[in-house]
Amino acid sequence: MGQDYCTHEVDAGVICSGFVKLVAGDGPCNGRVEVNSGTQQSTVCDGNFTLSTAKVICAELECGTAVSIMKGAHFGKGNGTIWDKEFQCNGSEPFLTQCPTVPIPGGKCSHSMDVGVICSRYTDFRLKDGRSNCEGRVEIQVLGTWRSLCDSHWDLADANVLCHQLHCGVAMKPPEDAHFGKGSVQIIGDTFYCTGIESHLWDCSVTVLGTSPCSKGKVASVVCSG
Repeated sequence: MGQDYCTHEVDAGVICSGFVKLVAGDGPCNGRVEVNSGTQQSTVCDGNFTLSTAKVICAELECGTAVSIMKGAHFGKGNGTIWDKEFQCNGSEPFLTQCPTVPIPGGKCSHSMDVGVICSRYTDFRLKDGRSNCEGRVEIQVLGTWRSLCDSHWDLADANVLCHQLHCGVAMKPPEDAHFGKGSVQIIGDTFYCTGIESHLWDCSVTVLGTSPCSKGKVASVVCSG
């Protein structure tokens, strides 16, 4: 037999993909949290489930950032087992498997407590080239890359939501009267359909068009009251 020269400095390791997924939503980036327990998918209890854990899940699934935790089986009750641990992520872990875990306090959970997560590909918003942070050209960070927003369907309700989101009051004038140039970043053609009462643009219905041509050739702008 050959002599074994292996030491702990060359211990093998592996990171497997597919540990976590979101199911029963309208796409891969929102839904009930399920993890692979080794033999089957298990739901996760909503007790002490944090936004930091949700952010790790969204990042791992390449779904941007977490915007909401949905408790009380919002996406329906699961049918399998329930994960018997509680994740304690700090938000910086690249994979959910790298988060510390502890047993569920009391060991009690039910499918009526299955947790869900809503992720957003929009990771940040800003107004550029205005006289303050509360006016300017609308730019959206999509999965870490800044884009200018096409104004083809940008209206006062959308503008009001963005002003509120940025803690800048309300929109002061119709968006078509605000012009701050095209900027130097690529234009994104996504269309928001806000009612005006939402807290964030990602709460509005949206049609994702990506970097399609901008039909009007002009980017969205807004002047907020500040």
